[in-house]
Amino acid sequence: MKICDGVFGYIWRGVFENNCNTFYLGEPLNMLIDPGLAKYVDMHFADMQKDGIDTKAIDYVVATHSHPDHFEGCAMFMGKGPQVVMHKDEIAFLHEVGPQFFAMFGMQFPQFTFDIVLEEGQWKIGNEVLQVYKTPGHSPGSMCLYWTSKKVLVCGDLIFKESVGRTDFPGGDGTLLKESIQRMKELDVEYLLPGHMDIVVGKNNIKKNFELIEKYIFPML
Repeated sequence: MKICDGVFGYIWRGVFENNCNTFYLGEPLNMLIDPGLAKYVDMHFADMQKDGIDTKAIDYVVATHSHPDHFEGCAMFMGKGPQVVMHKDEIAFLHEVGPQFFAMFGMQFPQFTFDIVLEEGQWKIGNEVLQVYKTPGHSPGSMCLYWTSKKVLVCGDLIFKESVGRTDFPGGDGTLLKESIQRMKELDVEYLLPGHMDIVVGKNNIKKNFELIEKYIFPML
């Protein structure tokens, strides 16, 4: 579905299997973020094509972090044309615990290579700027992407609508999660695009969501 001009979201509504939300940032980025589980990529492609997106024009495939429900589908694009992207600290974490983590879910660990290794800072593509933020807590190298000109924050499993990413997986840290959330709270955001559950639209609604989480969820982390 179209969220705003050049931004599309594919919200996971499955009940019996966990998968992430997938987002597409259009021209000039042509960027697929969090393709999710490999077996559902074709389903997302069908939905994208209904929205008028040429899936053959994807230039970048980005994983906000390396958990299977966000990252496994990236393997389908490696060596196939699109540049596959993740934060350098999350790549290191994937090398360290990836095989065991995938095995926890009864999944085969994919062969992987990355074309772009990100660090925190500006990522310029054409005339547009994405701000890359390292936001540990859910995993050590989790990241958020902020599309400056559209005030869009793709936040992975850092923060959801009225909830946050879990911290009981390997590499999780409640203190770091809170610090990362507080950093993202300072941004001027009109569209909050989380890895699970519904998106949050409107600056006031997003502000209220951060405040609710600080009040009711931070004490439990």
